[in-house]
Amino acid sequence: MTPRDAKREYIANRVAAATPMELTQLLYEGTAQAVRDAIAAHRAGDILARGNCVTRAVEILGELRFSLRRDVAPQYCDTLSGLYGYLQTRLIQAHAQKSESMLEEALRLIETLLEGWTGAMQNLGALATAVSPAFGAEAAISESNPYDSGTPGGPLLQTVPRSWEF
Repeated sequence: MTPRDAKREYIANRVAAATPMELTQLLYEGTAQAVRDAIAAHRAGDILARGNCVTRAVEILGELRFSLRRDVAPQYCDTLSGLYGYLQTRLIQAHAQKSESMLEEALRLIETLLEGWTGAMQNLGALATAVSPAFGAEAAISESNPYDSGTPGGPLLQTVPRSWEF
C-alpha cells in the first residue's frame, strides 16, 4: 500500500465513522489544508498546484454552503452562506491576482470558523455529559437541542453524499 493510498483509506474511515458535526469539522479542516497547500504552491511558484488547491477549497466551501439548513435557522444560515461566498470569491481573486496576502486572509477566516466549530462541539459534549452521563453524549445532545428536527446533520446541516475528496 502506498502512502497516498493509506492516507485515502484513513480519511475514508474517518469520514465513515464521523457524526454530522464531525463531518463539518472535517470539511473545515480540509478547506484550511487546501488553502495552506495553495500558499505553499504559491511560494514554490507552482501555478497549477495553487489553482488545484484553490479549486479544492472553493468546492469544499460550496459543499458547506449547500448543506446549510435554512428551514431551521435562516438568519445564521444567511450569514454563513454570505461568509462562504466571500471566501470563495476571495480565494479565486487570490489565485487570479497571485496574492499570498489574500490567501492568508482566507486561511485566517477559515481557521476562525474551525476554532469556533470545535469549541461548539466541545461545549455540546460537556453539556451532554452534564445532562445525561448514563446515555452518552450523542443521546443527550439530541435531547437538549430544541432546533434538532430529528434529521441527520443536526439543526443547520443536512448530510448529502458528495464525490469530492479532501
